[in-house]
Amino acid sequence: MENNKSVTQSSHFVIFMLVLSFFQSMFARAFQKVSIAFLSLMEGLSMKSTAEEEIATFDQLSAHWWEPKGPMVLLHNLNKLRVPMVVEGLIKAGKLDRKQRYTTDALKGFTILDVGCGGGIYTEALAKLHATVVGIDPARHLIEVARAHSEQQSDIKDRCQYHMKSLEEYWESAKGKYDVVVLSETIEHVEDKSTLLKHISAVLKPGGSIFITTWNKSFVSWAISVVVLENITKRLPKGSHDFEKFISMDEAEAMLEGYSCRTIERRPYYLKFWEDEWVWVPFPQMGYALHAIKE
Repeated sequence: MENNKSVTQSSHFVIFMLVLSFFQSMFARAFQKVSIAFLSLMEGLSMKSTAEEEIATFDQLSAHWWEPKGPMVLLHNLNKLRVPMVVEGLIKAGKLDRKQRYTTDALKGFTILDVGCGGGIYTEALAKLHATVVGIDPARHLIEVARAHSEQQSDIKDRCQYHMKSLEEYWESAKGKYDVVVLSETIEHVEDKSTLLKHISAVLKPGGSIFITTWNKSFVSWAISVVVLENITKRLPKGSHDFEKFISMDEAEAMLEGYSCRTIERRPYYLKFWEDEWVWVPFPQMGYALHAIKE
């Protein structure tokens, strides 16, 4: 009798937790919609944006792209996570000797495509480790900034190339060309994510790696990126993020699997926005890095 009572109590507890979880989820969604509506009314928050509008938004920031403490400080600081992850990921994939982990030419011999490269912050950091890197972006002013900045860096200018193109325009001429593709803070601005990942798979060599960093699709990520960074602290341009375009880790992994890319690592990270510092964390509610290999 005691066992039956215990089982019954456990079942009731599980049901209670499921119901509680459901109402928490419903409350979070309702709060999000109300908050968006309020911010839209009071601050003119852009809830939706076209690809052209997003390109124009980042074009406007081109003059300040390379200011270390300027509007793009968060991208500069993100290099502390995303550059070492490429090196560590290639070691895990068996493409790089672990003795190369801390050398100044760790990526020598690798060809890398930076999709949505912006003004070249990530591109140049990878080139400084002696990779040959091509950056593509449809924003004209950003590509001009990237080219001008790399030309001033004598140690990397021969290893950096930039093209004012979207991946949709570029991929057919680059099939099977790259060892690595990096897609950092880009996929959340793209409408057709499945086609984007399909094209990335196409430009990778067999055994090549893709590294993605992006916001997770959660209430926390929306609150930080849109409410805090865009509307309260003004650290990002208002309207630069559309929550409907965010993608969860599970969704990204499933899409990649459809194009023969197997995920081998998922690493959540968090932004300490009061310090402009990104840190690896054990919980995935905010942002994540994902590493997949083309089979």
